[in-house]
Amino acid sequence: MRIYLILLVLCAALISTGAAADSSAQVTVTGVSIDPGVFMPWDTGTVQVTVQNTGTLPISLSAVRMTGEQNVEILTSPHTGSGMLGAGNSMTFTYTIRVRGEEGIFYPRFSMNFMGGGSLSEPVLLRVDRRPLDAGISSRPDVFMEGRKENVVVSLGNPRMNTISSVSVTPVTGVADVVPTTFFIGSLEPGESRDAAFSVTPTGEGDLTFNVQYRNGQNTHTVPLTIPITPGIAKKAADPIVSNIEVTSVAGGYRITGDVSNAGLESARSVVMTTKAPAAPIDPFRVYVVGTLDPDDFSSFEVTFAAKDLEEIPLVIRYRDGDGNLYEETVMATIRSGIQPVQEHDGGLSPMMIGIILLSVIIVAGALVYSRKKKR
Repeated sequence: MRIYLILLVLCAALISTGAAADSSAQVTVTGVSIDPGVFMPWDTGTVQVTVQNTGTLPISLSAVRMTGEQNVEILTSPHTGSGMLGAGNSMTFTYTIRVRGEEGIFYPRFSMNFMGGGSLSEPVLLRVDRRPLDAGISSRPDVFMEGRKENVVVSLGNPRMNTISSVSVTPVTGVADVVPTTFFIGSLEPGESRDAAFSVTPTGEGDLTFNVQYRNGQNTHTVPLTIPITPGIAKKAADPIVSNIEVTSVAGGYRITGDVSNAGLESARSVVMTTKAPAAPIDPFRVYVVGTLDPDDFSSFEVTFAAKDLEEIPLVIRYRDGDGNLYEETVMATIRSGIQPVQEHDGGLSPMMIGIILLSVIIVAGALVYSRKKKR
């Protein structure tokens, strides 16, 4: 009798061992999904493991877990209890993980125990790469001019092994008007690059920062790019110069004549000449339209104005650049001492004309008297 009991226990053990071995053989890992595909240090993400019962009998599970390692933390592990996996069925287990500051390749381990013995253990390959999105200023003017619109281009490239998403560039500044206020790019595949162009019109001096923001999985990262805005004189800008200025008197005021030249490397468009307070523009040349002055080109001009008890008056040059920005420069024109406006007389002759006529009459009368005396 004792011998039969021992044989029964041995048979039961053999049956149990065989069942456990069968369970291990029936269940396989059919898929692993990691988001993001490549982590950055301190990123949080998910790991999904799918298993399938390829056998013909249901299998009882006693424990399912994901085990981290030194650089990988398992934040949530919702599938630790028992359950049943039917024949031919699949189950997906999702875990939230976070990596620490090291980069490299790590292997957190997925494991599953079966009722009656046996287990499944599968390492999950997980990469951590600290390389961020490449971002830089690829185009900007040598010098910003206050009030002048310039183009600034931000270039972006993805050096990583995985796709990054929600890429956008947002300018932040209090010293310039920047358009657009946000440039949205979207996703960047590995090795892909894109440009974001902005028009910048400085209104003062300070910094302009482009915040490049993107997502790696569910994690948001930012790369700031800062350039100083220091308004100055652009090297290639148009440079109108006035020369040969001459001020003469006219009826009721003065006339300024001279030449205006463009000493810059860009065209000065819609050039006009005029005067401003304390002088008062008068007809016939309140404003003189020069038009476009190309580099090294020049044009003569004349403007008329009224002024009282002034030794200098402001002569104004207004012009535009190729983008339509308006510029104004002022030079002082000197009124020579002793020059006075010619007096105007309504409906009569000026004293000068009267003097000329009287002098002409005297000369003619003298000639007639001399002619008669000679005949006698």
